[in-house]
Amino acid sequence: MQIPLGNYVFRLRWMVVVMMGVAIWSCLRLGMWQWHKAEQKQAIMQALKPHGNAIELRAQDLDVPRQVEALHLQTVVIKGHYLPQYSFFLDNQMLDGRVGFHVITPLLLGDQKHVIWVNRGWIAGFADHQKTPEIQTSEAEQIIQGLFWQHTKTGFRLDKATADWQPVQPVIDFSYLRQHVPYSFADVTLKLDPAMQAGFVRVWQVPGGQIEKHMSYAYQWFGFALASLMIGLYQMIEKRS
Repeated sequence: MQIPLGNYVFRLRWMVVVMMGVAIWSCLRLGMWQWHKAEQKQAIMQALKPHGNAIELRAQDLDVPRQVEALHLQTVVIKGHYLPQYSFFLDNQMLDGRVGFHVITPLLLGDQKHVIWVNRGWIAGFADHQKTPEIQTSEAEQIIQGLFWQHTKTGFRLDKATADWQPVQPVIDFSYLRQHVPYSFADVTLKLDPAMQAGFVRVWQVPGGQIEKHMSYAYQWFGFALASLMIGLYQMIEKRS
């Protein structure tokens, strides 16, 4: 197909169209990913601002998808006791330039059927990531408070989940956890409130400039998508002989 443009002609080249389409699609996907990261961190900042009393979480709420969605980023309070035998270390967590773990421990609720996974905070690790720190976990019944966080996707893992229980895990993989933990739970974690006892270092606030950084990256990727379009069109315009 050719379209005359004065002294020039637009000649459709399918190879250029395909390459242009792939480049634009990739840039837009990356731009939207950064945009959603900015929105997510903005929501965290808003959720961490004091705004009334915490919501009492009931075990049956975890079985209702609409209720789980409604509780996302809400401060909740719940009673139960920890199950340290199912605790694990979430690997590659950074704090002030240091690499460590987040300690994730399930809390068994009063109905003895449901658990909720509690992120108890950051702890320093070792050069050998399979070496884990010694931690203490009380199994006494307690009331805890934290930020309710619904997980809508599983992070990308480079390793392959094994049939055995892994005390160090690269991502929070709820499908993997269901294979090893004989309780019911939603795809949810509770970020333990910094004021609560029996936790580790908890810095849930978004560092200053993080939102602006993600927005800047998003605009860059959108700019690359526009540049890909312009370069592709330029490659298909020829001067008339």
